[in-house]
Formats: sequence, C-alpha cells, structure tokens
Amino acid sequence: MDIHALRLKNKQVLVDYVFNVFFAAKKDCRQTKDMWVDRLLNGYDFNQFLQDLKHGNAEVFAAVPELPTASPEGIGSIQIVDSNLELHAGLKRRLKVRIVNNQADTFQTTPEEPLFVAYHWYAANGDVYEFDGARTPIEAPIAPGQTLEMAIQLTPPAEPGDYQLMATMVYEGRYWMEEAGLGVQKLTMSVQDYDGRGLSRQALSIFKQLQTAELEVIN
Repeated sequence: MDIHALRLKNKQVLVDYVFNVFFAAKKDCRQTKDMWVDRLLNGYDFNQFLQDLKHGNAEVFAAVPELPTASPEGIGSIQIVDSNLELHAGLKRRLKVRIVNNQADTFQTTPEEPLFVAYHWYAANGDVYEFDGARTPIEAPIAPGQTLEMAIQLTPPAEPGDYQLMATMVYEGRYWMEEAGLGVQKLTMSVQDYDGRGLSRQALSIFKQLQTAELEVIN
C-alpha cells in the first residue's frame, strides 16, 4: 500500500471511530465523514476536529466545500523561478515562486479562508517524504489575469539526497489547490550536506551564528 492509500485508510478509520463515539445513533452520515477525511488529509487540526464534534457545531454537518470551476487552462499555476537552487539538509531558506491566476475570482486570503503557499516533498522514487510543508501567506491579492512573484519559506529534507519538490497553494482546512486545477510542477532537487568545508574556524563559527539567527527569524 502506497503512502497516499495508507494516509487515506488511517484517516477513514480515525473518523469512523470518532463519529461512533460522538454520534453513535447517527448512521446516515457518510458524506459528512468523507468531508472530515478530506479536511484532515488537507491539514485540518485534529484537536480542533475533536472540539467541533464534541460541541456539536453546526459546521460539523456542513456540506463538503465546493472547489472552484477550472477553465481549460486550469485555475492558474505556480512555478519555482528562483535562480539559486542550492539546498542544504535541514537548512531553512527562502525560494522565489511565480503565481498566475487564470480564474474569474481573486486569489486572496481572509480570516475565514486563509490562503497560503506551501509545498510537498517527494523522495526520488516518487513516494511522499513530507506532505505538509511550511506555510507562507500570499503577499498580496492576485486578481484574475495577474501574476505575483514572491519568496516562500522552505525547509529542505533533513537527509542529503535527491528529492522532488512541488510548490502549491492551500486554502487552510479546506483543500489543496492542485486538487482544484492549479497547475503545479515537480522539480528535481539535490539536497546536500554542509560541513563548513573550506571555511576557517572563525568563518565557520560566524556561519553557524548566522544560520541560527536565520532560523530564529523564520520561526
């Protein structure tokens, strides 16, 4: 069983169990269960999920969120355009991407529907390495037909090696935008280990201090 099927199966079993605890008498709720499976797969907080069901919030039985209608060209695209693709294991950095909006509505973030740029890491064989990459808020609304270039926060895998990186966007708690027709790419990336080779002891000490400071700023 691949990682996608395994994650889906785990979420289905979890949701079925939780619904049996809170709504044992409610049998006809398959659509609602499927909605929560999708939300959890897309990063919805599990503790918040429990609180929603525990308190019987009206949105627990809301309809599955509607995805935007994609045009023949898709709703838009996101592409990595940074000229520097040098990555070091576990060392956070910023990476430039270009976002294009082809749909009739503006790409924008609101308190009710926060929109982030994120990413998925895949191993060289195509298996998922990290699904929920760091979120970066979009810098400005992107009107229909417009393009935005911005830098995102990126954490490379902890182990050196060859990987594939997919930049994407996510309406937090609702859906990943590649599911709605956003054009994405898988870019092969080589993640290297860095041991300070070639630096003097003083320069290496300064590098480590700067690296620590950068991590604190990003976090």
